Amino acid sequence: MADFRRWFTVLAVLAVMAFSASAQVGVANGSANSLLACVATAAGTPEMRPEGYTELAGDIVISCTGGPTLQQGASIPTTNIVVYMAPAVPITSRFLSANGASEALLIIDEAGSNITTGATGGYGPQAVQTLCTNAQQQALGGSTCSAFVGHDTSGLYEVAVTAAGGAVAAQNVYQGKVGDFGANSVTFYNVPVLPPATTGVTRTFRITNVRVPIPGGNLSGTLQAIISTSPNQTLPVGGTAINIGVVGPSMTAAVKPVPAAFQQCLPATVALTANLIFTEGFATGFKTRVVPGGIFNGIPGNTNGNTQYAAEATNANPPLQNIPGGLYGGFAANSESGFIFPSLASTISGTTYTAGLADYGTRLKAVFTNIPSGLTMYVSTVSSGTAPNTVGGTPLSPYAVLVATNSGEATPDGTAFTPIAGTSPGSSDGLAYIALSPNTSGVATAVWEVTNANPSAQDVLSFSVYISYKATSATATNPYGLPITDLPLGAAVNNVALSFAPEPGGGTFSTTNATQGQNPTPRFAIVKTQQGRWTTIGLCQTTLLYPFVTGASGFDTGIAVANTSWDPFGTVNQTGSCKLYGYGVTVAAAGNTASQPVIAGCDGISNPLPGTNCFPIVPSGQVMSVLASATLTNFQGYVIAVCNFQYAHGYAAVTDLGIRNLWSSYLALELYPATPATMGYPGTSPRTGAAGIETLAH
Repeated sequence: MADFRRWFTVLAVLAVMAFSASAQVGVANGSANSLLACVATAAGTPEMRPEGYTELAGDIVISCTGGPTLQQGASIPTTNIVVYMAPAVPITSRFLSANGASEALLIIDEAGSNITTGATGGYGPQAVQTLCTNAQQQALGGSTCSAFVGHDTSGLYEVAVTAAGGAVAAQNVYQGKVGDFGANSVTFYNVPVLPPATTGVTRTFRITNVRVPIPGGNLSGTLQAIISTSPNQTLPVGGTAINIGVVGPSMTAAVKPVPAAFQQCLPATVALTANLIFTEGFATGFKTRVVPGGIFNGIPGNTNGNTQYAAEATNANPPLQNIPGGLYGGFAANSESGFIFPSLASTISGTTYTAGLADYGTRLKAVFTNIPSGLTMYVSTVSSGTAPNTVGGTPLSPYAVLVATNSGEATPDGTAFTPIAGTSPGSSDGLAYIALSPNTSGVATAVWEVTNANPSAQDVLSFSVYISYKATSATATNPYGLPITDLPLGAAVNNVALSFAPEPGGGTFSTTNATQGQNPTPRFAIVKTQQGRWTTIGLCQTTLLYPFVTGASGFDTGIAVANTSWDPFGTVNQTGSCKLYGYGVTVAAAGNTASQPVIAGCDGISNPLPGTNCFPIVPSGQVMSVLASATLTNFQGYVIAVCNFQYAHGYAAVTDLGIRNLWSSYLALELYPATPATMGYPGTSPRTGAAGIETLAH
């Protein structure tokens, strides 16, 4: 592992050198330029998620050349640097104190990058990163982070030191304060500016860890930064807008039901019912908490999803992701964390937060609704596909692990989470799974965290949903059997909503404070509803159509139903009654009147009189009938019978009273209310609730 760390650190240093090789310390003895010239550029223009409230903007690098050579021991002039976001979106970098002192940082001369320069000793890029807090910058009577002109150990290079004639490198990491000049601003006070003086030498100031919210309509295209300095002659830069971010496409999520014919009278045991598919909007939309491969207090950064770690303090074994501008092997844009600076931390409400360190990697959430008591739901504890050989390491196969169910969609920085272990694979797709526990409203939540992602490809993560339930039969209280998923006509169907997490609906934060700097990082809005039905379970019904039924004008109709669930094929025996829906007219002496009589099943009413006010219960293997003259008096039209068991078959006989002169009979037609796959209610599709299409079953 030590060899791997050295290799990884070299990659990061090489990456930062590509941009910052000119970052030097000033030369004491050389030809001075007459004017100090500075320019601000964007170190990168990352894509930002439309859903994100805490999206990392690209670093800003101010590069200066020329200027006068200052006298040894002189106090280095200072300036205030204000960075404004345009459009004017509030900066959401984490506040590490109530006054807006934040995790946003300014780093002088790429300190800690270890880029080789002509200077000797621990100065410039070779210097240890040392902090000047906002409180020190704005101390009563002036900044306590004083900087003076000194020499490196060779005596040839001009460097910033803490005291006149001293040799200790001056502070080189300045904390930014958010909000002093508007919510869209961050200010660095009393930053020392030592002119590089000599031709070919550059002084740099890197501004990093600036986060912004995308939802809300203010930012829909390109994010820009505008820099102002005061006094401007100390650091002559400002006014020009530079692009530091662009809003990318949204994440897409979908529910893909498994084409399985679930039926209430047939049991299911951990049966796959749907796949939840999350697709990132662009190649770096799914991010790990930190860049992979980092070792923090002996714990690999993302291994097994365990993100509880702290940066090691010694230079002999430095943490990763603290190299200014480092690409970290190409993973920098794929990390929720920014520049991690362990020296700047704050304890708020018992939790210690570290500058630049996100609370967790990208989290994906599914909220299931309308889970009935007769059904057990499960979700896979990992994403589908082959697990990477190092979970949380450098493998590029996208992967995520389950971290919370029903609560805990956010985990504070410094709080360990343990991936939720599931039952050994036994489902049809071979993934481990765990049962969800819905609340009293039938709602349950599952949250997964990304541990591996490919920064160069558009990742897709899929999670499985399973169900179990027992076969049930009709009772007097529940004529359809114990309710499983489908509810009575007009009730809401089951649904699963998919999104990033945390989001305001989870209760971790609210929309009213979403753009404040003391909420979890990252956090998201739901910018579009993405949902679908997570299962369809048929009620084991049969729908019959009797095209002509009359009980009027001296005629009668016998309506018979056979329950053929008792057969030589091993069919589950079922018992139930039928509900008759009459559509036609009532024949009366004064003229026909519109009438749509309904005859209930005898197992669905409290005062059943079989054959008189209800249709008899039909045991398996038996035939029951009613006369229209007794149940549908003076009715003439057609009848739809909904029978609460499978394999019902109908027969009707139309006669004159007394069966003296007329006998005509026919088989009832079997109907599907919509399509064979929906297993729904008469005239409706349970997938949409819209009007269905009657289709003959034979």
